[in-house]
Amino acid sequence: MNATITVGELLVVLMSILGVGVLAYLVMLLVKVNNTLKDIQGIVNRNEKHLDETLERIPRVLENVEGITDNVNKSMVHVQSTVENVSDVSNYVTDMVEGITEEVVEPLKEVFKIILMIKSIFGGSKKKKWF
Repeated sequence: MNATITVGELLVVLMSILGVGVLAYLVMLLVKVNNTLKDIQGIVNRNEKHLDETLERIPRVLENVEGITDNVNKSMVHVQSTVENVSDVSNYVTDMVEGITEEVVEPLKEVFKIILMIKSIFGGSKKKKWF
């Protein structure tokens, strides 16, 4: 008895075995997905009350967030104007200090230089030290 196996028959047998293996793998995968879905369903059932409460609170939370955002935006407008006012006052004070320096301090320096020159010309040998 001679049994001849052709290459085509061999390929069919190998592909059938491979197909059965892939089918078994897909069945195991579907079983794992089914178990995972059952676990998720159990979690949802246990926490249904909390989920419902959370879903009911979301619109109120969003309204609060919008109100807070509006208040912050209004406050930022006031803060921005305050910062601009502080900047203006700071510039004014800077200009005043520069004006005082030019109009008062510089002439006083000159007066002190003149006083020191007069003192050095007419001053005696006694030198008083202030410090």
